[in-house]
Amino acid sequence: MNLVKSTIGLILLIFLSGCATFNVSTQSFVSQLKANQRIERNLYFQDFALIDYPSNNLQKIKCEDKDGNKVWLYPDKNTEFVIVKKSDGKKVQAYFDTVILQNDTIYGLRSRLLGGLRIIPVSDIEKIIITDERPLFIKVNE
Repeated sequence: MNLVKSTIGLILLIFLSGCATFNVSTQSFVSQLKANQRIERNLYFQDFALIDYPSNNLQKIKCEDKDGNKVWLYPDKNTEFVIVKKSDGKKVQAYFDTVILQNDTIYGLRSRLLGGLRIIPVSDIEKIIITDERPLFIKVNE
């Protein structure tokens, strides 16, 4: 019985300790993309397929953690990007590495396998949230 309780407790701990959330202003994100994105085709290996998709190749992004501390976040393939739109308050999600800025418009893929292109004008962005399951970040010393 103790083994079952321990196993359930461990599983709950893994699932509940999950995500960290970071915020970045629209202006900061756009300027970081303009300065640092290098759009390239990227290969992503799935169990049954090889996926080819455009990537921004950002190695790190300056943002704020939940306590308002400025940090450098080093995104990985599982980092998600969420935009809250001004026009209707809807949340638009995409994988962070697929988010690209072109001509004052943000493009991103909801799925690398199925696509699901998201298109959001920069002028319609109310808030940007970045979520990461196992974040690697360091505080910015300013």
